Amino acid sequence: DYHQTPFGEALAVMSSRGLAGLAFVNDDTGQDRAGVLADMTNRWPGARFKHQSGAGAQPVAHIFNPVEWAAGQPIRVVLIGTDFEVRVWETLLKIPMGQAVSYVDVARHIGQPTASRAVGSAVGRNPISFVVPCHRVMRRDGGLGGYHWGLTRKRALIGWEAGQVARVSNQ
Repeated sequence: DYHQTPFGEALAVMSSRGLAGLAFVNDDTGQDRAGVLADMTNRWPGARFKHQSGAGAQPVAHIFNPVEWAAGQPIRVVLIGTDFEVRVWETLLKIPMGQAVSYVDVARHIGQPTASRAVGSAVGRNPISFVVPCHRVMRRDGGLGGYHWGLTRKRALIGWEAGQVARVSNQ
Protein backbone atom coordinates (compact mmCIF):
# COMPACT_ATOMS: atom_id res chain seq x y z
CA ASP A 1 0.00 0.00 0.00
CA TYR A 2 1.02 3.66 -0.32
CA HIS A 3 1.83 5.73 2.77
CA GLN A 4 2.79 9.31 3.53
CA THR A 5 6.30 9.80 4.93
CA PRO A 6 8.31 12.89 5.83
CA PHE A 7 9.89 12.55 2.37
CA GLY A 8 6.74 12.11 0.32
CA GLU A 9 4.48 9.26 -0.60
CA ALA A 10 6.02 5.77 -0.58
CA LEU A 11 4.93 2.28 -1.57
CA ALA A 12 5.54 -0.37 1.10
CA VAL A 13 5.88 -3.93 -0.14
CA MET A 14 5.35 -6.40 2.68
CA SER A 15 5.84 -10.15 2.76
CA SER A 16 5.01 -12.61 5.49
CA ARG A 17 8.66 -12.28 6.57
CA GLY A 18 8.89 -8.49 6.67
CA LEU A 19 9.46 -5.38 4.59
CA ALA A 20 10.63 -6.32 1.09
CA GLY A 21 10.32 -2.92 -0.57
CA LEU A 22 9.98 0.75 0.24
CA ALA A 23 9.91 2.98 -2.83
CA PHE A 24 9.22 6.69 -3.06
CA VAL A 25 6.72 8.09 -5.50
CA ASN A 26 8.43 10.88 -7.39
CA ASP A 27 6.70 12.61 -10.26
CA ASP A 28 9.92 14.58 -10.94
CA THR A 29 11.71 11.38 -12.02
CA GLY A 30 8.72 9.80 -13.73
CA GLN A 31 8.06 7.48 -10.84
CA ASP A 32 4.35 8.10 -10.26
CA ARG A 33 2.34 5.45 -8.41
CA ALA A 34 2.08 3.25 -11.50
CA GLY A 35 5.80 3.61 -12.21
CA VAL A 36 6.79 2.77 -8.65
CA LEU A 37 4.52 -0.27 -8.61
CA ALA A 38 5.91 -1.42 -11.98
CA ASP A 39 9.48 -0.95 -10.69
CA MET A 40 8.78 -3.10 -7.63
CA THR A 41 6.87 -5.83 -9.49
CA ASN A 42 9.55 -6.02 -12.21
CA ARG A 43 12.19 -6.71 -9.55
CA TRP A 44 10.45 -9.95 -8.54
CA PRO A 45 8.58 -11.25 -11.59
CA GLY A 46 7.77 -14.57 -9.89
CA ALA A 47 6.08 -12.94 -6.89
CA ARG A 48 2.35 -12.42 -6.50
CA PHE A 49 1.44 -8.88 -5.47
CA LYS A 50 -1.82 -8.11 -3.73
CA HIS A 51 -2.96 -4.63 -2.72
CA GLN A 52 -4.02 -4.46 0.90
CA SER A 53 -5.21 -1.11 2.14
CA GLY A 54 -3.20 -0.11 5.19
CA ALA A 55 -0.68 -2.92 4.75
CA GLY A 56 2.67 -1.77 6.08
CA ALA A 57 1.28 1.28 7.88
CA GLN A 58 2.74 0.29 11.26
CA PRO A 59 6.25 -0.52 9.96
CA VAL A 60 6.32 2.64 7.83
CA ALA A 61 5.28 4.79 10.82
CA HIS A 62 8.01 3.09 12.88
CA ILE A 63 10.65 3.60 10.18
CA PHE A 64 10.20 7.36 10.05
CA ASN A 65 9.81 7.99 13.79
CA PRO A 66 13.22 7.97 15.52
CA VAL A 67 11.53 8.04 18.93
CA GLU A 68 10.42 4.46 18.25
CA TRP A 69 13.84 3.21 17.20
CA ALA A 70 15.35 0.77 19.65
CA ALA A 71 17.77 -2.12 19.37
CA GLY A 72 15.14 -4.54 20.66
CA GLN A 73 12.54 -3.42 18.10
CA PRO A 74 14.11 -3.78 14.67
CA ILE A 75 12.24 -3.57 11.41
CA ARG A 76 12.28 -7.00 9.79
CA VAL A 77 13.52 -6.70 6.23
CA VAL A 78 13.65 -9.25 3.45
CA LEU A 79 16.60 -8.68 1.12
CA ILE A 80 15.78 -10.26 -2.24
CA GLY A 81 18.59 -9.96 -4.76
CA THR A 82 21.73 -11.61 -6.06
CA ASP A 83 24.34 -12.72 -3.54
CA PHE A 84 26.46 -9.71 -4.51
CA GLU A 85 23.56 -7.28 -4.11
CA VAL A 86 22.63 -8.69 -0.71
CA ARG A 87 26.26 -8.38 0.49
CA VAL A 88 26.28 -4.74 -0.62
CA TRP A 89 22.91 -4.03 1.04
CA GLU A 90 24.01 -5.73 4.27
CA THR A 91 27.06 -3.47 4.25
CA LEU A 92 24.83 -0.40 3.83
CA LEU A 93 22.92 -1.45 6.95
CA LYS A 94 26.15 -1.02 8.94
CA ILE A 95 26.66 2.65 7.98
CA PRO A 96 25.74 4.76 11.02
CA MET A 97 23.13 7.47 10.63
CA GLY A 98 24.64 10.81 9.69
CA GLN A 99 27.74 9.24 8.15
CA ALA A 100 28.61 8.60 4.53
CA VAL A 101 30.89 6.21 2.69
CA SER A 102 32.04 5.93 -0.90
CA TYR A 103 31.29 3.21 -3.40
CA VAL A 104 34.98 2.25 -3.13
CA ASP A 105 34.61 1.91 0.67
CA VAL A 106 31.71 -0.50 0.21
CA ALA A 107 33.63 -2.49 -2.42
CA ARG A 108 36.58 -2.81 -0.04
CA HIS A 109 34.32 -3.85 2.81
CA ILE A 110 32.88 -6.75 0.82
CA GLY A 111 36.36 -7.85 -0.22
CA GLN A 112 36.16 -6.68 -3.84
CA PRO A 113 38.12 -3.42 -3.92
CA THR A 114 37.95 -3.05 -7.71
CA ALA A 115 34.18 -3.54 -7.92
CA SER A 116 33.05 0.02 -7.18
CA ARG A 117 31.00 0.24 -10.40
CA ALA A 118 29.24 -3.04 -9.59
CA VAL A 119 28.66 -1.72 -6.07
CA GLY A 120 27.11 1.41 -7.58
CA SER A 121 24.74 -0.74 -9.61
CA ALA A 122 23.79 -2.80 -6.54
CA VAL A 123 23.24 0.36 -4.50
CA GLY A 124 20.99 1.68 -7.26
CA ARG A 125 18.93 -1.53 -7.19
CA ASN A 126 18.28 -1.35 -3.44
CA PRO A 127 14.53 -1.95 -3.12
CA ILE A 128 14.19 -0.79 0.49
CA SER A 129 14.80 2.93 0.47
CA PHE A 130 15.83 4.69 3.68
CA VAL A 131 15.87 1.47 5.76
CA VAL A 132 18.75 0.12 3.70
CA PRO A 133 20.51 3.48 3.60
CA CYS A 134 21.74 3.73 0.03
CA HIS A 135 21.46 7.51 0.38
CA ARG A 136 24.57 7.37 2.62
CA VAL A 137 26.80 6.31 -0.28
CA MET A 138 28.62 9.08 -2.13
CA ARG A 139 31.17 9.37 -4.88
CA ARG A 140 34.81 9.13 -3.86
CA ASP A 141 35.22 12.89 -4.45
CA GLY A 142 32.39 13.64 -2.00
CA GLY A 143 29.77 14.31 -4.67
CA LEU A 144 26.29 12.95 -4.14
CA GLY A 145 26.40 10.43 -6.96
CA GLY A 146 22.98 9.17 -7.99
CA TYR A 147 19.83 8.18 -6.19
CA HIS A 148 17.05 6.04 -7.62
CA TRP A 149 14.37 8.28 -6.09
CA GLY A 150 15.98 11.60 -7.07
CA LEU A 151 18.84 13.75 -5.80
CA THR A 152 16.48 16.23 -4.15
CA ARG A 153 15.17 13.44 -1.94
CA LYS A 154 18.72 12.19 -1.27
CA ARG A 155 19.68 15.67 -0.05
CA ALA A 156 16.56 15.77 2.13
CA LEU A 157 17.33 12.38 3.68
CA ILE A 158 20.93 13.36 4.42
CA GLY A 159 19.85 16.68 5.92
CA TRP A 160 17.14 15.06 8.04
CA GLU A 161 19.63 12.52 9.39
CA ALA A 162 22.15 15.27 10.19
CA GLY A 163 19.42 17.03 12.17
CA GLN A 164 18.57 13.83 14.05
CA VAL A 165 22.23 13.23 14.93
CA ALA A 166 22.62 16.84 16.11
CA ARG A 167 19.44 16.60 18.20
CA VAL A 168 20.63 13.41 19.92
CA SER A 169 24.10 14.80 20.59
CA ASN A 170 22.60 17.94 22.17
CA GLN A 171 20.50 15.93 24.63
